[in-house]
Amino acid sequence: MSGRGPESGPEGGPESGSEGGADTLRAALHRMLGDAPAGADPRVRVGVDLVHVPRAADLARRHGERWLADQFTPREREQLAAATGTPAATLAGRLAAKEAFLKLLTPERELIPLRDIEVLRAPGGAPTVHPRAAALHRLRAQRLTHWTLSITHEGDWAVAVTAALTSPTP
Repeated sequence: MSGRGPESGPEGGPESGSEGGADTLRAALHRMLGDAPAGADPRVRVGVDLVHVPRAADLARRHGERWLADQFTPREREQLAAATGTPAATLAGRLAAKEAFLKLLTPERELIPLRDIEVLRAPGGAPTVHPRAAALHRLRAQRLTHWTLSITHEGDWAVAVTAALTSPTP
């Protein structure tokens, strides 16, 4: 093959089998794309979780009210009971939201009960997170000051994404 592309070998392309191939590829990507971003913004935290709707429904069915009371506050259970349309998807979405928010908190050794992460619908319908007890303590310890939540479900899956900002170091 003629030319001086990555496949030509002398510069250590894929055919040469040397480490130089990675350097050549890196150089080619750098020429095409420019500098890589500096990295993630340390002030931004993100949590994501995915819950299988049938599994969430099965947990609630098998373990009943006791399990629901362990996972959800009375206000959450009241909203879950009033859910219309696809209650199992709503349940799975709330569980995903709690787990996603828990990932924001990145607990090290402490246990944070899911019940301490209250997920409610605001009057307009948007989901909101109300951290309590251990979750609130961890939130303050990590200086997380502003957060948001999005929940969606499609078919057998519910997904939640949370994002938070940290306050500057005092």
